[in-house]
Amino acid sequence: MVEKQLHEGNKKKLLYRPSRLAEIEELPLPDSNMVQRTDVAITSNRSPPESPTCLIQDSSPKHGGASDNSSAATEISSDTNTDDPINVLYDEEGLEDISSPVQESLNVSEISQLKRLPPKLYSLKIEACNALKSFPKELMHNNLRHLYIIDCHFLKFIQASHLPIVLKTLYIRKCKKVEFLFPMEKMGKHTSLEHLCIQSSCDSLNSFPLDFFPKLKNLSICDCANFNSISITDDHMSLNALEIRDCAKLKSLYDSVLCTPNLTSILLSNCKILKVLPGQLNRLTSLQSLFINECPELESIPKGGLPSSLNVLCISSCQKLTPGTEWGMNTLSNFSRIEIEGGCRDLESFPEQNLLPRNLYSLRISRLPNLKVLDYKGLRHLSSLETLKINSCNKLQSLPEEGLPSSLTHLHITECPLLKSKLQNRRGKEWYKIAHIPHIQID
Repeated sequence: MVEKQLHEGNKKKLLYRPSRLAEIEELPLPDSNMVQRTDVAITSNRSPPESPTCLIQDSSPKHGGASDNSSAATEISSDTNTDDPINVLYDEEGLEDISSPVQESLNVSEISQLKRLPPKLYSLKIEACNALKSFPKELMHNNLRHLYIIDCHFLKFIQASHLPIVLKTLYIRKCKKVEFLFPMEKMGKHTSLEHLCIQSSCDSLNSFPLDFFPKLKNLSICDCANFNSISITDDHMSLNALEIRDCAKLKSLYDSVLCTPNLTSILLSNCKILKVLPGQLNRLTSLQSLFINECPELESIPKGGLPSSLNVLCISSCQKLTPGTEWGMNTLSNFSRIEIEGGCRDLESFPEQNLLPRNLYSLRISRLPNLKVLDYKGLRHLSSLETLKINSCNKLQSLPEEGLPSSLTHLHITECPLLKSKLQNRRGKEWYKIAHIPHIQID
């Protein structure tokens, strides 16, 4: 089931969303609770803490408009329940046959059981196991494909070279003390790992050596206290999605991202001192979605603008980052969706002429504190625009006198007090500007 899930997930284009724009979407890690056979969960005897949730959403441009908090997503949760096969309890007698070729799910609490795992074990979750202090070498030659290490406060280190040789997914969460050790030499790379998430863990990690995992497709680094860079010497052809969140010491990605030519999605969130994006960002000709959230020191898009392949751009709460024609958005033929939320304090009129691409499908603007005018000159050429969402623009006084694009089918206006009274159904003095739109929601 997990293998099928990974296969189907990889056929989708992954879309990562910052929390203030919509749900935070993490790596497409297969849910260990969905595995019904050849699974072992190792936990302590106490009740485990809340487990992580991963969200996957298709980023196909054929969507139904700008996203909101109710947007459809597939939720993958590792929360436990008594009916779940991964949490069925067995006594010591039941563990005697742990090495059988096909093993039902077990819940064991003794670290010694790590040395007696079934040879065909497929997925292993170690959660809230305070007795675990180091990663056993015995797992290296196991057939393990998916490994979750969660809330193990006394785990001190993981040797990258000791990971199971066929491991595809590694998820490390709430293991602050663990040190991720990589070999100094280039030999002995791990050639199977495809999905890696390090969340609220590995506080000693300051640079991630991407070269060590040449087949890595998805990398998520979240809340790592000292993480500041990705190190890479050769082009990494496999990486598709990169997510960096809550990394207070990340100043710049320099040009490391440019060595990942097949990257399709980037999410940067809550990196308070991040000042620059990779130079020549436009060279990432496979990039389809870019999300930037809560990066208050980020001032501009690098010279050369955005890559021609981009179709989704979401910017949230970046006080110094204001869209401009120098970004080159109007020339991007694949662009379908733009979301601008928060920040942009100097923005009083939007959009300026020649800012947005003609084939834009969905536009969302939210929490722009000084926006007063929607500029018809910047909207009139948007012949493909179907969805327009405007939220929490308290100073926006009216819609363009010339009206909105005739292609609009969905209009959502919420928390815009100066507009609300003017757009009441059939009675508001500006109702005629939107009367042609089939679906209207004004709150």
